[in-house]
Amino acid sequence: MPDRDKLLAWIEPRTSDEFLAAFVAAPLAAERAPATQLCSSPDDARQWVEEEAAALGVAIKWVSEPPKG
Repeated sequence: MPDRDKLLAWIEPRTSDEFLAAFVAAPLAAERAPATQLCSSPDDARQWVEEEAAALGVAIKWVSEPPKG
């Protein structure tokens, strides 16, 4: 599956008990802000992204930092 058909997703630690889960459609990464959700653990953050991707019927490409845009 080409990257253009995937969500770019990442998790940013905010505090010791708060993590920001984020994702954006790969082709729109330079044009729009990502969808985000504050979560209480990295596992909760990953689960949220995976559930959203499943609801949209798309794959995920995990990246280490937000795309530059």
